[in-house]
Amino acid sequence: MQVGIIGAGIQAKSAHLPAFNSMPNIVISGIADININAAKELAKKFKIPNVYSKYQDLLDNPDIDLISICTPHNLHKTMAIDCALAGKHVLIEKPMSTNVEDADEIIRTVSEMGVKLCIVQNYRLFKCVQEAKEKIGKGKIGNIISLNGHAHVFKSFGSRSSDWLIHENSAGLIEDFGPHLIDIILYLNNFNKISRIFAIGGNLGGYIDLIMTAQILIEFENGSTAILDISGLGGTKEIAGYIEGTGGLIHLDIRNDQLQEIHQYSTPLDDISFISTKLNKIFKGILDGSYFHGAKSNYVELITEFIKSIENNTKSPISAEEGRMIALVIESAYKSIKEKRPIIIQ
Repeated sequence: MQVGIIGAGIQAKSAHLPAFNSMPNIVISGIADININAAKELAKKFKIPNVYSKYQDLLDNPDIDLISICTPHNLHKTMAIDCALAGKHVLIEKPMSTNVEDADEIIRTVSEMGVKLCIVQNYRLFKCVQEAKEKIGKGKIGNIISLNGHAHVFKSFGSRSSDWLIHENSAGLIEDFGPHLIDIILYLNNFNKISRIFAIGGNLGGYIDLIMTAQILIEFENGSTAILDISGLGGTKEIAGYIEGTGGLIHLDIRNDQLQEIHQYSTPLDDISFISTKLNKIFKGILDGSYFHGAKSNYVELITEFIKSIENNTKSPISAEEGRMIALVIESAYKSIKEKRPIIIQ
């Protein structure tokens, strides 16, 4: 399969290109970026034969089967639609879109053109999240009552930072690091329909009109709830949470890929087991280098499953319809913060 890359930034450089480059039967045939020098630099490093300053020229290459979109969020809709219209399958960085209207247009075009689309929600593939999904499916903690998670990441705005997050109607960190937590919460709750969303947030100090911290309350139609705490102000990076069920509790340390199932209460022996297992896993990860790759380690698995779905004409591992629901949360949370009211989902 021949692949083209749109975008020569950090995601292409550190995640997409290394993943594709390590996979057998994959040929990276072209790369496009308005910064032609950045594209040429990556082309030289990864031995990519064709370099373009306009992504439309990349799409004209008839040999390319799949396009990987590694660009800022506000460019995703137009690029995804253009890729689909060119008959290319689409791998797109999260979020697929930041509003429902754009998501629906992408879904409609992909369906009409008969191509596949997959979203890079790679945090979902951490083993602890998959284990939690399995435990919930088997009824290990009963019916879900609530899901509480936090996603904290350190952000800087200065000489070394990009202004790509600052655009019209930007949801700030909700659309940046937030989709990882949003996707995990929705995935673990089986993408149940949402009835209402209420959010508060903003930016301490008021120096920039950009949402850098938010608390989002989601009410699902089945009666369960979720609380998401998303922040880029604390100077820390962590993503974790708790899933409360009628018969138990699951504690997820996603950053360190560790899970603890709790019934009644955790004893000191349970805590010792949890900590020792966690330290052992971290120590092994440090020795083999995998710990420092974090969620980027999941790219090969995700891409492999996506290619299988293309070859076998089966459902994409992370579908556009799931991306639409993430877009719904982003859009509703942003609207709730700006209008200072709950948003009822029709």
